[in-house]
Amino acid sequence: MANYIKKKVESLTKKYKTNNPYELAEHLGFNILLWDLHPDILGFYKYEKKTKWIVINENSAEQERYFTCGHELGHGVFHTRLNTPYLRSDTIFSVNRFEKEANSFAVELMIPDELWTNFVRNYTPISEISKITGIPEEILNLKTVKKMGGENYARWR
Repeated sequence: MANYIKKKVESLTKKYKTNNPYELAEHLGFNILLWDLHPDILGFYKYEKKTKWIVINENSAEQERYFTCGHELGHGVFHTRLNTPYLRSDTIFSVNRFEKEANSFAVELMIPDELWTNFVRNYTPISEISKITGIPEEILNLKTVKKMGGENYARWR
């Protein structure tokens, strides 16, 4: 994914001294609402009357809610006035440009390069990184492809 996402994440985390999506959302003036949504819906971003909302399924596991917050925050940062469709568990791997940008934002926010380098140095398998972070393996590929290149990644996995 484009370098502008990484630069934006680095700028925000440096300015607000956090990579926690909930804290960052608060600093940026987002309202976060936990709501009883359909089990297939993880969350969504909504912009209405100059108010930014991140709605997260309260029935999701904590790690899933954390990732969803980062993903929806990505929409709010890069697609401010665009109301996004529901992030559903079966569409989280969408090829839609907006969804890929939001996923990349969440990954860059939740796994800074220093942490990623630590994982790689310790030869932590991607499946284990997924369990530790709560980020699906397919989404972690957004980080691995950038950092390692296809051939190296295939050997590491």
